[in-house]
Amino acid sequence: MNRPLALLLVFAAVLSVGCTGTKGRLMHNSESNRVGSDRAGAEVYNPMVKHAVGKLLERASYEPIEQVAFMPGMPPKRKVCFIGLENASIEELADFKEHIKTSISEKISQSDQFELVSDRAVAAGLRTLNLRPDDLFVEGHREMFLAAMGRGGTPVDYLLFAKLTSGTTVDNKDMQRDYKMTLELVNTQTFVPIYESFPMRKEYNNSVKGKISGWFKR
Repeated sequence: MNRPLALLLVFAAVLSVGCTGTKGRLMHNSESNRVGSDRAGAEVYNPMVKHAVGKLLERASYEPIEQVAFMPGMPPKRKVCFIGLENASIEELADFKEHIKTSISEKISQSDQFELVSDRAVAAGLRTLNLRPDDLFVEGHREMFLAAMGRGGTPVDYLLFAKLTSGTTVDNKDMQRDYKMTLELVNTQTFVPIYESFPMRKEYNNSVKGKISGWFKR
């Protein structure tokens, strides 16, 4: 066996071994999120949370609400109970469900006008009172829950509900999926909700034509 052929075989063997299994790499903060090949991921959910929560808090901050100030000229933050995230989309969220809930909570906690009731306290309150999220729209149940959540300090000002939906358009082997995150912030004094949503679209290409077309859209 000649030397060039031997080197080529060695290189091929090393390459074969190196290509087996999964190799991880830390991503830089400046890098774009990877785009999921067959379902939504960070590239869809992260922007939806950022924009939907931001727009919702901006609108709610202009809403007048009765509060008892702790100090003159320094009104307390408005208290929000984040009740939960409903997935009404066609896709399973898997570990992204908790990730989305945490991202929404973090975004609200960064506000200088709103603060969250502990997520654990909300879950414990619902469990202790044997209530589901939808039960809070029943007057008697709502008062019980709000009383339980308000015992540690100021009353709860808002209930927050989050919902994910999707719609699919099929074009032979290719498809477009429209995603939407909708936030419903319910005033516990008036029970009038504020709705805010943010949509995103994503295409999934399986045909050669679709893949070529998608490549030129990058």
